Amino acid sequence: MGSSLSTHYVASWQQECAARFNCTSPGLVDINALGISCNTTIQAAPEVWGITFRACEESCGMDVLRQDINFADATIPLTTWLLPWLALIAQLPFEASDAWTDILSAFLCVGSPALATYSLSLTVFNRRYITARFQALKRRVERETGPEYHFMASRVEHAAYILRESQQCPIRANQRRGELANLTSLNNPDRQDFWELAAKDLKNTRRGFTYSFGAQVFLAFVTYLISFIAAVVDSLGSPDVGLQFASSTVWSWMFPIVYGYIKVGSQYEAGCVEAALANNRIIIGPNAGGDTHGYQKGLRPNADLYKPLAPPSDPESEVLPPNLPAEATPAIPLHQMAGRVPDEDATVQPVASTDGTQLRQRLLVPPHHDEAARSETTLASAPPPPDRPLLPPTWSAFDIRGVEQQEGPIFNYGRLFTWFAVTAHVENGFDAAIASFQRGAPIPKTTAEAARCCNWKESQDLTAFIAWSEVPGAVIKQMWMAAIAAVILQWGTTGAAVFVAYWTPAIGIGCRSGSYLIYGIAATLSWIILVFSHLLSHEAMRRLERNPNHRPGFLWFLAVATRLFGKTLAICNAMWLIASSVMEDIGYFQTCWCQTDAYQYHQSGWTPVFKGQQDLRDVAQGIWIGGFIWSVTVCLIVGAFFHAGRKSHS
Repeated sequence: MGSSLSTHYVASWQQECAARFNCTSPGLVDINALGISCNTTIQAAPEVWGITFRACEESCGMDVLRQDINFADATIPLTTWLLPWLALIAQLPFEASDAWTDILSAFLCVGSPALATYSLSLTVFNRRYITARFQALKRRVERETGPEYHFMASRVEHAAYILRESQQCPIRANQRRGELANLTSLNNPDRQDFWELAAKDLKNTRRGFTYSFGAQVFLAFVTYLISFIAAVVDSLGSPDVGLQFASSTVWSWMFPIVYGYIKVGSQYEAGCVEAALANNRIIIGPNAGGDTHGYQKGLRPNADLYKPLAPPSDPESEVLPPNLPAEATPAIPLHQMAGRVPDEDATVQPVASTDGTQLRQRLLVPPHHDEAARSETTLASAPPPPDRPLLPPTWSAFDIRGVEQQEGPIFNYGRLFTWFAVTAHVENGFDAAIASFQRGAPIPKTTAEAARCCNWKESQDLTAFIAWSEVPGAVIKQMWMAAIAAVILQWGTTGAAVFVAYWTPAIGIGCRSGSYLIYGIAATLSWIILVFSHLLSHEAMRRLERNPNHRPGFLWFLAVATRLFGKTLAICNAMWLIASSVMEDIGYFQTCWCQTDAYQYHQSGWTPVFKGQQDLRDVAQGIWIGGFIWSVTVCLIVGAFFHAGRKSHS
């Protein structure tokens, strides 16, 4: 029912509405919503609590009486109950690749705390997993191998740290030209330095505790505490302060989320992981053109796919042209090879002859250049075809890889399977190498030896998207445990807000409790949809990794559609939470429909318009105390879990 010319805008809807009733007015009720009457005045009849929905609509409906939305008067509640929470959003995890993705990260966190908790919990579990596995490898090196192999202990320790800190970035294991085997088992200072320098770089760029973070968290907690004290002890003249406390409770999930991401750890900006992995050079060795350097490619900080390697050809099938015997092949002088790094085994390169046939030429090589150097340098004199990544798969211009390729801690859930894949490859390589060293095998000196030591082929595709049957049981367990943590924090805080708003008279689902309930349901649904979308994207990419010619289908559409719907729902839910909090503080819910819980009770609803702060406090303070203890306990439990998750492997 809209406003009319007779509508009165008043400073206090409740006081003005109460003034329109007396003991002879119809629709008076007690605290149990039972009809009641009085003989003197309503003020002298403590048993009279409120009015029915019908009586409210007739005397205080929106076409008769409206709360004057005065933003000047709303400044105090807005700055007291809402602004500290909005300020704390700045401490949520961003570190995405661009400003728009940073904004999206904020909306996803606010719109779905369950998603933020799920992603953060997986990060904690992954850190614990990698720490335990690699500590066991390190102990094997130190206790079960000779001193000449102990260089592996430091390498294993730094590898574990790199894998722990690289969860906010897509990462791949690469053995296409023997790179990962070289990085794992070759014993030279250059590769040893890579692991140490990369780990050091990640430590230097790690996002840690700051004074601004401490000040914002402290201010938000003080605000939350004040709202609780004001509700229980002194309502400051407003009977709705208890409900404003419920509005603060629905935001309290931010305490453990913000603290968890700071404590568990993330890089302070996008690109840090890529810089740590790609910018540490490995010295290849001197050649005719001087010292050269190559970037390690055993760990790729990207989400690219590559064309599967062709099956190895039979070397005996390669026959030189009959008109040029092998022993007569001319050699290229060293002075013509400046700036090139030839292959160790005299790389053969085809050139055109005068009669149109292809000849093969042998290259002279420095005797000290080894095969391991050849595999990682980009300066080879006879390079193989460019190892370029495939174009990102898309459906209607939307990337099928989904959030897996989006950098940022909030998207860690989308890298769960690929992170476990690269972790398994690195662990298996170290495990095989250590087992070889336990048997007294010599330390590899070439790429071929390094690959055999790590139980890989010299040229091999390492799977990034593992099959469902190969998913470790630890992954499934961690997904379930992270889901439980997400539900506990989401509904431990939102549920407390619903509890306070529901049981504060008039009891029932109204605009306030209904708003919180809608927020919690939408946040949970968004999280479930986005996790489902991640599973669909993984299946689509798994098929593409095995067959790049795989055509788009319904699976691609479903992966994109669910991701877009889940993100849209989270964004709308975040705006709904902010909007409902603002409406609460400016008095927008001061209507008959909202105050009488008409959503649940319809015509049977009622509102306690005749009771002020003292009566409301006497009846509801137990509810407010219970809601406060409920939310704080949940936040402390989840926060302690994140704290322990970091401390266990600091």
